[in-house]
Amino acid sequence: MVLVLASAGILLTGCKQIEAIQRLEIQNIVFQNVGDGTYEGYQDNKIVTAKVRVSVKDGRVADIQLLQHAHGPQHGAEAIVARVLEEQSLRVDAVSGATYSSKVVLKAIELALRKGL
Repeated sequence: MVLVLASAGILLTGCKQIEAIQRLEIQNIVFQNVGDGTYEGYQDNKIVTAKVRVSVKDGRVADIQLLQHAHGPQHGAEAIVARVLEEQSLRVDAVSGATYSSKVVLKAIELALRKGL
């Protein structure tokens, strides 16, 4: 009985964390408005976390390093970094099969860029 209740609690907590990621909004940042520099951002949604270092030069994101990324099975969400660099925008499609991880990485990038506004 105790094991069943503990399992139900873990499941409920996991569902709440997934719902929080689903509601996570990525605000668009105009990269040209971000000052030159290197900024770090961290997003923690318990089941998925990401820490990034973003370098900005001349109104463009020059580099994004994924310093930490804790998540479930490997789904390739790291590819979101290349999409942001290519498009020079946070308005990119999530990596198929890694939607939650993609959103958390994007939010970490957004939080880093906000430091340069």
